[in-house]
Amino acid sequence: MSAPPIVRFGAFELDPSKAELRQRGDLVKLAPQPLKVLELLVRRAGQLVTRQELRDHVWPGDTFVDFEQGLNFCVRQVREALGDTADAPRFIETLPRRGYRFLMPVRAAGGERPASVTRLIVLPFTMLRPDADTEFLAFSLPDALTASLIGLESLVVRSSSAAARFVGDAADPKHVGREADVDVVVTGTLLCAGGEVRVTTQLTDASSGTLLWSNAAQAPVGDVFRVQDELTQRIVASLALPLTARERQMLKRDVPANAAAYEYFLRGNQLSYDSRQWSVAHDLYMRCIEEDPRFAPAWARLGRMHLLLGKYAESGTRESLEQAETAFRRALALNPDLQMAHKLLAQLDIDRGRAQDAMTRLLARGPAADPDVLAGLVMACRYCGLLEASAAAHARARALEPNIRTSVSHTWFLQGDHVRVAAVGLQGYPYIVSLSMAELGCGAEAIPVLRELEPTVPARIRDFMVAARTWLEGNADESIAAIGRVTASDFRDPEGLFYLARLLARLREDDAAVALLERSIGGGFFCLPALERDPWLDPLRKTPAFTVLLRKAEASHRAAAEAFAKLGGSQFLGLTVAQ
Repeated sequence: MSAPPIVRFGAFELDPSKAELRQRGDLVKLAPQPLKVLELLVRRAGQLVTRQELRDHVWPGDTFVDFEQGLNFCVRQVREALGDTADAPRFIETLPRRGYRFLMPVRAAGGERPASVTRLIVLPFTMLRPDADTEFLAFSLPDALTASLIGLESLVVRSSSAAARFVGDAADPKHVGREADVDVVVTGTLLCAGGEVRVTTQLTDASSGTLLWSNAAQAPVGDVFRVQDELTQRIVASLALPLTARERQMLKRDVPANAAAYEYFLRGNQLSYDSRQWSVAHDLYMRCIEEDPRFAPAWARLGRMHLLLGKYAESGTRESLEQAETAFRRALALNPDLQMAHKLLAQLDIDRGRAQDAMTRLLARGPAADPDVLAGLVMACRYCGLLEASAAAHARARALEPNIRTSVSHTWFLQGDHVRVAAVGLQGYPYIVSLSMAELGCGAEAIPVLRELEPTVPARIRDFMVAARTWLEGNADESIAAIGRVTASDFRDPEGLFYLARLLARLREDDAAVALLERSIGGGFFCLPALERDPWLDPLRKTPAFTVLLRKAEASHRAAAEAFAKLGGSQFLGLTVAQ
């Protein structure tokens, strides 16, 4: 019988025949029984491994009395060896009362490269000499480089916002590698003089700090796209990334028509991450499109500005969301493979009550190694009532991008996992966290924190917090009044309406609760498990109107579940059972 193959995942290598685990070549101490647990989990990566299966593998035929305690100890030892945690797992996910699932993509040592991914981060560049006219390039050029590499199946690229944390002394490649969990780091410097920009770039191995290559390029300030394109091709070649024909075409597709258009685009990108500058970024993208109406990335970024302004700005209207959709569809008409446009349109689909369309788009377009696609699926699957899929998408996203933010706290809340929700902290999700704390018997502790936070947040969020706080204080009238202020406004988030409906049901405002549930389900939030199991909705269950709504949600949920299965959602997320 041949020896079990050596397998690799992340920075680790497991050799079952030698009973050895190594991290970047260094031996990691792990006792025989925990190593056996890891070996089975890795062999069944992406699948549920039951506690009984682990017992049979580690202690075959043994009448081990303290099996439960022994397995728990082994899993803790494995997590410690991998630098993993149960609360925010990147390697091993706990499925309560069922077993465990290994999250990290696994490949055979020496096997084909597509089975694995390389993790890369592009740090903000350093200006060697202050220059007000070109300082925007220090952020925008790395950001554009990051965007050009996103979507390659064999590469995970950390976001520009994640990269922004590493500047100055924090830019040491080994430090960045540990903190950002990446294999390679791209750094660079900019020197502008006489209308020319000189860009010097380095690619460094994060584990050893070894310089893999250094590149110097010089071009007119108005021709930085050529520099970006050259860097993109150099990175792909140096990492020997196995590109498909579609990916090779994708890297060459979006070329701006002229230097002025691209400068407007880069300046807009710099400002688009600052909410105070969204309107200015919007205008810069418009000027880019005026110069080059066929530059798809500008249409996608313009759509993002419409979407953000429509959702969060005081002047936001339904027209803003319609303009966002028009821009996204224009981007996709120009470049059907533009990953950013697909992900943003999926987000808009959710906002406009088309959660199943969003889920379908993300499953059909997104590679399994794209954490942003997985983060989008967290929300889309939850709206469709596919809660296990939503939680699995979060776990997969975190395995690829440890610092990525998803909306999984809402998924845990709807699953009734209040311990996990409460651990998130009131600063993150004050409304649901305070209610989870109440379920755990410590709601009174949330009251002073809510009072302190309320003046610091926008009016709609504040009314949610007031509704929760006053209910915790036993003031039903004030809680109902706060809910009324939200529902009387142009508030359209169907998940938020569901939360308010369940609170109204708890306050025995049955008719108002049913009316809000009708708006919630009609708006695209048809989370059937929550509607069927939430004890706060029990007062409504005997009413004919609630029964009608439940059947409507059931039909939408069933259609979404069928679409999920047809698109291979379970395989995509490593689930072993149908939703």
